[in-house]
Amino acid sequence: MSSNTITLIFCLGGLTFLVNWGFLMFFYFKDNSNNLRNTLTLIKTLLLCLIVSTFGVLVTGILFVSALMFSHG
Repeated sequence: MSSNTITLIFCLGGLTFLVNWGFLMFFYFKDNSNNLRNTLTLIKTLLLCLIVSTFGVLVTGILFVSALMFSHG
């Protein structure tokens, strides 16, 4: 499998992650807007969600590409 294919898979995964994360944040803040009283709490919540989501996307991407490489030789 070529390097371009792997790069494309990671780019599509990143795009999917950004869209999914945007929807999740929209619905989270829509329902919990009264819990975020100041800017510091908002920034802390966004950064925590971003770090957890980024770690999950990277691990899933590595597992997916590894499985793809294993199945295609």
